[in-house]
Amino acid sequence: MEGESKKSAKSSIVKAATLLTIGTILSKVLGFVRELCVAYKFGTGPISDAFVLTNSIPTILFQAIATAININFIPFYHRIDTQEGKNKFTSNITNICLVVLLAGCAVMNIFPGIILKIFATGLSAETEVYAIVMLRIVAFSIIPIVLADIFQAYLQANQLFWSTALYGVVTNVVVILFTLASTAEQYFMLSLGTVLSHIIGLMPIFFAMKKRTLFKYKKYMNFKDDQLKSLVLLTMPLIIENVASSMSLLVDRNLASFLEDGVISGLGYAGNIGNIASTMIATAIITATFPTFSKLLANGDKDQFSKSFEKYASVISYLLGPISIFMILNATPIVSFIFEHGSFDSTSTRIVSESMICYAVGVLPMGLQSYLIRGFYAMQDTKTPVKIKVFALICNIALNLASVHFLQHKGIALSTSISYLIAYFMLTHSLKKKHGVANINKITFEGTISLVLSIIPALLVNAVFYRFIEVNNLFIELMIKGVAFLVLFFVLMLIFRRERMKEIIKAV
Repeated sequence: MEGESKKSAKSSIVKAATLLTIGTILSKVLGFVRELCVAYKFGTGPISDAFVLTNSIPTILFQAIATAININFIPFYHRIDTQEGKNKFTSNITNICLVVLLAGCAVMNIFPGIILKIFATGLSAETEVYAIVMLRIVAFSIIPIVLADIFQAYLQANQLFWSTALYGVVTNVVVILFTLASTAEQYFMLSLGTVLSHIIGLMPIFFAMKKRTLFKYKKYMNFKDDQLKSLVLLTMPLIIENVASSMSLLVDRNLASFLEDGVISGLGYAGNIGNIASTMIATAIITATFPTFSKLLANGDKDQFSKSFEKYASVISYLLGPISIFMILNATPIVSFIFEHGSFDSTSTRIVSESMICYAVGVLPMGLQSYLIRGFYAMQDTKTPVKIKVFALICNIALNLASVHFLQHKGIALSTSISYLIAYFMLTHSLKKKHGVANINKITFEGTISLVLSIIPALLVNAVFYRFIEVNNLFIELMIKGVAFLVLFFVLMLIFRRERMKEIIKAV
């Protein structure tokens, strides 16, 4: 019976991980489609700048707290013995957050101009007019966003994952529909769609809470509750990390607001192209490997953990390295093919493609950073990665300030990539020195090899196209380049890294 119980538990974990991975991938793809719709309707200009800016303000102000609560809610929930106590604890957090969020909505609606000056001092007069209207609307999105984080944590504590997987899919579909319905005269539909998308996304969560759990809402609010105090103390490192991330984004947006119209949205479009590839690949591998890593460490098998940890890091490197190089050397045709439709013109293509080249530099270290941090979590060390990420974000801000005058929007994007690289080297150093994880240097070595073996075929393919081949269709050009690049990369892997390739294929 005990063996059957363990088998059943493992099966449940695999199902949950699969469901969440599929939901994350679908959400990322639909989020990218959403960006395409905004680009098609408004290009890179005052309306798209205002939309990207105002959407980020609630995130900067409140998402840090919500995310921190979401991560630490489950351990506290399971420490409470009675269902009545669990309901009281959840209701207390919900009610306190509602008070704070309503106050935040009021401030953003009364003083939108002042808030915009803080977040984007250099906005043009036209962009500011759009942004004030949008901010007053989108401010109300913070309520369903934070409630979703709290209740998703409650559902996950009760082994209910489908509504969590569905949330991002639902919200993105609604935003896409409202984006397609919006016009230059009815630009406010973009922000209205954002608010309604999160409200509609809450419906499956509320349904699951009502039908599948024993939760009963309580009219209870106590700021001095011992459980709440402990939760706040435990979440402080994560709140600090999220605040640092928010400050970095704030500096990015503020500096971008002094540049030409369209830069704010252009940086957003470019960053999302790299993020979707890096996040999807890293998330899939992290979800699949984290339970195994935790189990190996729990059993004291650190040698096997080190070997497996390095092997799967190599999988990430040999997947993201080629993507990064291909994006750098083919930025303009990629952006033209994906975005240059409707209101998205050649000027927009220039801004986004230049930014994408700089962001693509950080695709590999960004994916590896997420993976390495999970290694720390598997060893129950949450403080070290927080300290490293905060330091890297401070470096990002300093690099932004130093480079934006000379490199404009390219400096903002490149600073982000360099900060990922800084965090990567600090994380690997700490894993080796502090936790004694072996084979860490091999991760850097394999990452370097993946980039070298990617650069050679990418340059060769581009040179052949430049000298001998002329294709008038961007889709066909990118397909031929991509296939030729992958074939040559595969051949080089067979010649120089045959054994490593066998290990990677077996691991995948």
